[in-house]
Amino acid sequence: MAILCLACAAAGSADTLSLRNGQVVEGTYMGGTARTVKMQVDDAVKTYDVTDVATLQFTPPAPTSAAPPTPRREGTGVVAVPKLAGSPGRI
Repeated sequence: MAILCLACAAAGSADTLSLRNGQVVEGTYMGGTARTVKMQVDDAVKTYDVTDVATLQFTPPAPTSAAPPTPRREGTGVVAVPKLAGSPGRI
């Protein structure tokens, strides 16, 4: 069951590489250099020359199932808003 869930999650988050010859490759972007792009396709990592690449489209990761924190009520009806990481302390 866990393997099936992982396979579905991986399939749902595919990046798309379009090549100049019309070929479309769906997989997971694994990085690259100034001259190459690496994509994991099924169980293999394939390398493509950037001169062959027309476009590379990234699919955003699926949202996590964790719910955002619920604001707490303190004292006289004031709602406390949790501070977000990297944000200033004032609104």
